[in-house]
Amino acid sequence: MRIPHIADRLLRRLLELPPPHVHVSLLNRALKVHLGSLTPGKVDYDDAWLLACALHARDVFDIGANVGTSSLMILLSPSVQNVLLVDPNPDALAIAAANLVHNGLVDNARFVCAFVSDKADEQIAFWTVGTGRAGSMYSSHADSARRQNSSMTVQTTTVDALYERYGIIPDLVKIDVEGAERLVLAGAAACAAHHKTRFFIEVHSNPDLTMTQNAQHLLDWCAAHGYSAWFLKEKIRLTSPEPVAHRGRCHWLIQPASWEFPDWLLPLEESAPLEKALASAS
Repeated sequence: MRIPHIADRLLRRLLELPPPHVHVSLLNRALKVHLGSLTPGKVDYDDAWLLACALHARDVFDIGANVGTSSLMILLSPSVQNVLLVDPNPDALAIAAANLVHNGLVDNARFVCAFVSDKADEQIAFWTVGTGRAGSMYSSHADSARRQNSSMTVQTTTVDALYERYGIIPDLVKIDVEGAERLVLAGAAACAAHHKTRFFIEVHSNPDLTMTQNAQHLLDWCAAHGYSAWFLKEKIRLTSPEPVAHRGRCHWLIQPASWEFPDWLLPLEESAPLEKALASAS
C-alpha cells in the first residue's frame, strides 16, 4: 500500500478533496477504501468483540459510524442483512458511504446524518475537525476541535425514531459517541422494550463527565429497563461503577437481564485477532 506524501495530503485537505484510495485486506477480502478508514494489520482492542456480536446479528445500527470502519467489518458478517450508519458529520458519513459503494456492500446499508440523543428534531453543537473520529457534544472531549473553535450545528434523532422510521428492531446497536452514551440509551426505551437488542458500547469519560458518573447513568438505565451490563475486558456483570471507575474508556455489552453472557465471547480477550472471533462463532 502506497502512503501518499504528506504534501499530497495537505493539498487535498486545502482543496477539500477526499483522501485518496488505498487497497487493504480485511477478513481475507480485498477492499478499496479511502486512506485512514482501515489500517492494514492493525486490530483495535474491541474489534474481535464487535465482530463476534455481528456474527450473531441480522439487523445492526452503527451509532457514531464516522468513516464506516466498523460497518465495513459488520457487513462482512454473513448473518448481517441490514446496517444503518448514523453520524452527525456529513463529511465522515460521505466517506463511509463511498467505502461501502466501492466494495459492493451498499445494498444492505442505509445512512442517516444526525446526532443520536434522547430527543429527536433538536439542534446541538457538535465539536469536530474534518472527519475526526473524536467528534463530541463535549468540547472538552474534542481537544483539536476546541483549540480550533471548530463546531457545527447538527440535528438530533433517537434510536426509537430510527426504529419507527425503518421498521427495524436491531439485534445489535453499536454505540461510539464520545461521552453521549447515556443519551443514546435514553432515546432507545421503545426499542429496548422488545428485549431483542444487544448494545455494544464504548463508554467514555472526559473532564465534564467522570467514568463513575457515566457508568452510573448506564446502570440506572439498565435497572429501569430490565437489562444487564457486562464489562467486556473482565467479562463480569456490573452492578456498580467501581470495576471501571479508573478507566478513561472501556467497552460494555448491555443486553436483556434474562440473557446469559454469550459463550462465544468468553474465549475473546482484549485485542484478540479477528480470526479468533470467527472461530468462536462457528
